[in-house]
Amino acid sequence: MFAYKKIALVLKSYPTIRFLLFFSSLLYLLGCAEDDPKLDSSPQPNKQEAVQKVEISENPITLDFPTVYIEELDQSQEFFKEQHETSFSFVNKKNWFSYTSEKKGVLTKVLLFGKPNYKPSDHYGDSMHGFIRKGNPDKGPKLGEWSLSRDDIINQIMAQGLSEREAGWITIRMRGEIPQEVGQTYFFVCDKITGEKPWFGAFAFGEGNPYKPGRFWLQKDHDLVFRTYIGKTPEQVALEQKNITNAKELALDVKESPTTNFKTNLSSKPISQTPKPQIQFNQTNQIPKPQTPEEMSTGLGSPSEKTEELNFIQAQERNSPIEQNNTNQKNSLFNRLFKKE
Repeated sequence: MFAYKKIALVLKSYPTIRFLLFFSSLLYLLGCAEDDPKLDSSPQPNKQEAVQKVEISENPITLDFPTVYIEELDQSQEFFKEQHETSFSFVNKKNWFSYTSEKKGVLTKVLLFGKPNYKPSDHYGDSMHGFIRKGNPDKGPKLGEWSLSRDDIINQIMAQGLSEREAGWITIRMRGEIPQEVGQTYFFVCDKITGEKPWFGAFAFGEGNPYKPGRFWLQKDHDLVFRTYIGKTPEQVALEQKNITNAKELALDVKESPTTNFKTNLSSKPISQTPKPQIQFNQTNQIPKPQTPEEMSTGLGSPSEKTEELNFIQAQERNSPIEQNNTNQKNSLFNRLFKKE
């Protein structure tokens, strides 16, 4: 304690020494500040990195359309009930239809038959988005993605020469490679509808289970009107050609895949399940067609008509004895009254 008081007394007595000590301390502090690595790192870049991470998660990368050489029809269901339409929701158990593939390849597009929903509407959104699931609509592996808007439907309908309120084929192109295996069931699933609305679209469907390898969410015996198309990737085409060449060398019979794209026919319409009304005539109220004298003379009528006609003609040609006597009496009286001179 005495030492600190003595140092304070010396500094007070010699202001030059006090100034030098203060200046030395200041230089030391500045030098430490320049050499401190903690001051070089700023918290601002960390905030920017956090913002960038959020932006990446909110804007996922969109998948590209698959590159295929050959495209062909795989599955189709083209029976529909007139004046009956259905829609997709985005909630489970109301947002899918299923089909079973019979060809191996990559799913390129799905066609539905329908028309745009009315707008404005409190129940129908402007677009729907989804993906394909394998084996199960809720838990199966997610494959690729797809989207369809009301404007897309209108443009496609009008390109077919139809009005906005007429139904036509609607093409939904798949993004990403969605492999198709023979005998495997796949589900076309909707998981989002824009505008915070519960429904989208007005699509045709058939009743009575017209497509047994699949179904629509509404009823087990209801099936959407649809077509699925698959394509062959360059690798698949090369592998198939190699297998065909090897099989031919072994003198085996093989079925070659088509070498040209299947032409999508949008002009062919689905087949209506609604029976057309038939006009039935009541036979008791029909008026028989009159016969001409030629038909009567040649006997073209029915057997009963010929009998009646024959009796009628005989009645005119044959006179009874009483009628003949009356006729003779009339002729005799006439001759007496108007006797010629």
